[in-house]
Amino acid sequence: MSFIKYESSILSYISSIRKYFGLSSSYEDNSDFSRYIQNEKPNKIFLLLIDAMGANLIEQKLSKDSFLRKHMLYKTTTVFPTTTTAATTSIRNGKAPNENAWLAWTQYCKQVDDIIIPFKGDSYYGDVNYGNREFFESIVPVAYTTNELNEKGIKSRILFPSFEKDGCEDFDTLCNRLIKYSRSNEYNYIYAYWDKYDTYCHEHGPSNRICDAYLAHINYEIERLCDNLADDTMLVVVADHGQIDVKRYYDFRNSKFEKCFLRLPAGETRSQFFYIKEEYKDEFEKMFKEEFDDDFILLSKQEVIDQKIFGERDNHELFASFLGDYLAIAKSDLVFVNKDEEAMIKGHHAGICDDELMIPVIAYKKGC
Repeated sequence: MSFIKYESSILSYISSIRKYFGLSSSYEDNSDFSRYIQNEKPNKIFLLLIDAMGANLIEQKLSKDSFLRKHMLYKTTTVFPTTTTAATTSIRNGKAPNENAWLAWTQYCKQVDDIIIPFKGDSYYGDVNYGNREFFESIVPVAYTTNELNEKGIKSRILFPSFEKDGCEDFDTLCNRLIKYSRSNEYNYIYAYWDKYDTYCHEHGPSNRICDAYLAHINYEIERLCDNLADDTMLVVVADHGQIDVKRYYDFRNSKFEKCFLRLPAGETRSQFFYIKEEYKDEFEKMFKEEFDDDFILLSKQEVIDQKIFGERDNHELFASFLGDYLAIAKSDLVFVNKDEEAMIKGHHAGICDDELMIPVIAYKKGC
């Protein structure tokens, strides 16, 4: 069983960009996209990632003559799971989640015997902070494309929203800064990330008109950005995943499953790691399949490893330590709940529905 063909996933397109700058990759480049880049010979490539802007949402919500639809060269799959922690890390370094071991919003960390949020360093179920993102990076360091290029003397940087130092307050500001850098010779490669569309989709559901309006704004601003790019700059726009509307929830608190738990679940509410007491494993499997067979795929830890659903190359040495005894993968609109805040989310991702899996590769350079 494989949900993603990694050889033709977003990793192949990232490999094309890395190849253009002389970097190696775990996966082969996409020959068509590599040819496209080589033909245009940009001096600068800016990679802009819009969180949750799945290809299907673009096609459903924007008109055929919209800028993003007109310049969408390809639709491809993201990585598994279809979530920001795994996908943005993979897009930033060209390796699959199993190679990076950055797998999900929450991961069990045996070093502190706690389930933490890698991006924040916070305990997910408790109130301990272990030292922000740098804590998890100290355990599982990542060599990003920007780091590799700077080491080669190719000037590169990242641009984030205001939650990071020197971040952008709004999307217009981020686009203005990309215009500024395009017109200068400061950087040859920029990775830029924007999160607000994902936030609105979580809060309202991706079918909500608020999300539609914000997507239209993104389309407008990216068109303005491209109109003002220098001739030597190529903009590539991608997403980490899409989103679906969720209306059904299953709360594990005070459920028949609670007695089985060795510790609370980790991972994602639509790709959940379960830690099960040895004496309850058979019962857990039976109950789970009876309850959720139409909504989730249940895999044992060994099946997860054997089926290479997190990636097809060699596993990171810590990869297996972050897996639970079981992994449940959503194939419907159902979401698991272990905290109050999880029941408030109206749009979500991390499962394997088409709207979650499919992402765009949009490219623009003046004259092409």
